[in-house]
Amino acid sequence: MKQEKMININANLVTEPTFSKFEKEGEKVEVANFTLVKKYGKGKEYVNCAAYGEKAETAKSFEKGDLIHVFGYFKKREKEGKTYKNFVVKSYNKIEKKEKNEEE
Repeated sequence: MKQEKMININANLVTEPTFSKFEKEGEKVEVANFTLVKKYGKGKEYVNCAAYGEKAETAKSFEKGDLIHVFGYFKKREKEGKTYKNFVVKSYNKIEKKEKNEEE
């Protein structure tokens, strides 16, 4: 199996994360799905993310608009003739905003 290219992304949360579970090898695995938006000048890039297992717990404190740092890789899959690209999260956290007096 080839190693995926690991990358870091800092972007804002589009909506609240959604949570679901699936079964793998007889065990239930929780998954947190969320979308980030990164702005480039006048353009935007949307990144669909998934965090699995214990990592899903972190997303429960996220709110729409939060600045999130994610580290992981993109995974492509085909379904019904369409290609889907999803970002698999290895680690992530919310970036706290600085207080106004700290920015100066």
